[in-house]
Amino acid sequence: MQLQPLEDRVTSLVTRIVACYVQLSQLPTLRPSTKVNSIFNDLVRLCCDTFDEVIAEKVLTHPNIVDIVTPLRCLCSIGEYQLEAHWTERILECGSPKEAGIMFLKFPYYDNYLDLVRMELNALASATRSGRAKRFAVLGSGPLPMTALCIILESMKQNGNAVVVHNVDRDPWAIAKSSAMCRKLGYRLDQVSFQCAEVEDQTLDLQDFDVVCLASLVGTTSEQKQSVVAQVARKMGPGAMLLLRSAHWMRSLLYPVRGHLHREVCLV
Repeated sequence: MQLQPLEDRVTSLVTRIVACYVQLSQLPTLRPSTKVNSIFNDLVRLCCDTFDEVIAEKVLTHPNIVDIVTPLRCLCSIGEYQLEAHWTERILECGSPKEAGIMFLKFPYYDNYLDLVRMELNALASATRSGRAKRFAVLGSGPLPMTALCIILESMKQNGNAVVVHNVDRDPWAIAKSSAMCRKLGYRLDQVSFQCAEVEDQTLDLQDFDVVCLASLVGTTSEQKQSVVAQVARKMGPGAMLLLRSAHWMRSLLYPVRGHLHREVCLV
C-alpha cells in the first residue's frame, strides 16, 4: 500500500483536529451524550495515536492549530470535568456501597488511571530510599477522585500498605460531591479526606505529605503550571516528592505542557 505523502498527512490531521474543535465549541453543553462522546473519542484517538515526530511537530506548529490550542485545552478541561461529574452523580444514585463500587469500576477510563497510578507508584518507589510513601496529597482532584482511589487500591495490592490521600480542589461543588461519593463507596475519613482551597491559600498545608500529586489540568498554560509548581514546592516538607503529570507531542493539544522546571523549584 502506498504511503500518504507527509504534507497530505499533516493537512488531514490538522483538518480533522480543527473540525473536532469547531464541533465542540458550537455545542450548548459538554455533558456526556452520544454526540459529545463521539467527538471527544475522535479527538483523543487523533491525539493519542503514534506519529512520527516530524509529523507531530508540523501539526503542532501549523497556524490553524496554534490558533486553537489554548481554547481547545479549555474545552477538554470542561469536558473532562463534566464527564467526572456525570459519573460521580451516577455513583451517588446507587443504593448501597456494593452497587456504588460496581458503578465506579464502569468508569470508561478506570483502567487507564489504574495503569498510570501503578507506573507512578513504581517510579516513586525506585526514586526514594525511605520506603513506600504513606501520605499523599492530590491537587486538582476534581469531582471524581480517581487518582486518590487508585492510589489506595494499588498501594494495598502492591505491598499491603494502608495509605492516606488528601484531595484538594478549588471547586466547592467538586469537593462536596467527591467527598460524598467516597463515603458512598465506604471509604473512611482516615483513608481519604477533602479540602476546598486554592494553591496560594494559607490554609493549604502540605508539610506532612510524602508525595504531592499535581493533576494534568492544573494550569492551562506552561507559565501558569510553572507558577503553581513553584507555590506548591514551597509548601512541601523536607524530602517530600512532587509528582507532575504533563503531556507531550500531540497529547499537548489535550493537556498543558509542564515545560522545564525553574531552578527555584528544583532547589526547594
